[in-house]
Amino acid sequence: MNYEYYDKFINKDTIGRYDITPIFGNPVIFNNLIKDLLEPLKKIEFNKVVGLDALGFIIGGAISNRLKVGFVPIRKGGKLPGKKGTILRTSCIDYTQKKKVFEINKDSIKKGEQVLIVDEWIETGSQIKSAIKLIEDLGGKVVGVSAIRAHRNNKTKILFEKYNCKPISIIEEL
Repeated sequence: MNYEYYDKFINKDTIGRYDITPIFGNPVIFNNLIKDLLEPLKKIEFNKVVGLDALGFIIGGAISNRLKVGFVPIRKGGKLPGKKGTILRTSCIDYTQKKKVFEINKDSIKKGEQVLIVDEWIETGSQIKSAIKLIEDLGGKVVGVSAIRAHRNNKTKILFEKYNCKPISIIEEL
């Protein structure tokens, strides 16, 4: 996996975060991305792919489609239209230092299901940790985390050590 291959398709002329969406517009590059994200996880079995709102939906949906396994979205607070008692919520302070709420339908993951979590970029790990909490509260087991790029630091260390985080590129900060 060669991050530089994808880096030239990432828009850096932005405010705040880099924009990876140009990768999705090129079917060859996008197909290669999905293949490269799956490569280090090929020996891991999972029943579901969980994608975080919003770009994790695109990547996770493509992965679940390719592998013919279920896809589960974890939405930002207030976005799931379920009735009272059908949605599980948790909150975190994200990389922008703002509080975010994440939601999942309670019936989307069954006890014992093995889950791969997908997002585009991991900086502090707070959003992935929120997803892990939701999945584990429903009885699922996180067997891997996939991303285009992840920072390895004191906050994300547990993702690498306990949850099998396998990004295409790692920014070492330890």
